[in-house]
Amino acid sequence: MGASEKILFTKEVMAELRYEAMSAFYAFLKDERNKFPRPFKIGRRNAWHRDDVASWLDKQREQANSL
Repeated sequence: MGASEKILFTKEVMAELRYEAMSAFYAFLKDERNKFPRPFKIGRRNAWHRDDVASWLDKQREQANSL
């Protein structure tokens, strides 16, 4: 992992996706139709690479614009 690669934890990803309720966020994660990147563990915490979340958001934006 490069020094420029940022790691996001659950609360940061929730804020990025504008989820306020933890239960709604976890329901979103469990729904495989969303194809959201799987988290990895750092200790007991879920974490995501910032680039993976950004790529997913870009794909969602492209799909929405192509409709």
